[in-house]
Amino acid sequence: MVQEDKKRYKAKIAGNAFTIIGNESHYHMDIVNDLANEQLELIMGQSPTLTREQASILLAVNTLSIQVKQQELILDQRDEIVDLKKEIAKVAELEDRLSKIEEREKEARKAVITENRQLTEDEMLNHIEVQKVLNQQVKEKIQKNNNQKKK
Repeated sequence: MVQEDKKRYKAKIAGNAFTIIGNESHYHMDIVNDLANEQLELIMGQSPTLTREQASILLAVNTLSIQVKQQELILDQRDEIVDLKKEIAKVAELEDRLSKIEEREKEARKAVITENRQLTEDEMLNHIEVQKVLNQQVKEKIQKNNNQKKK
């Protein structure tokens, strides 16, 4: 494992100077430094009797609470992604099945024509309309089964 070069950052938080060593950019640390000071000022402004140490502890607790919420959200979204991928796989399977049905329909049409039974144009159109209705019924049945499985 290659260790990244650590960066030194001089921060001033609540009037105290700190040297922070880490991998983040100075831009990132500037934002963190500014947010820490803003949040400390807000906490101390809402509860003026708090010491800086108490306000700092509350800031740490608030920050950890936000971190836990964000991690929970990430886990929920990962679960949702897994569920969506399963749904995508089901849709792909249904599309594949529909494609095979359509291919069989084409083969059936060719077979009918090659049996020397020439359909009139009206008969062919009627046959196509009937097949469309049957295909729609199959789609609806598949959707109904999928909806029942979800419940």
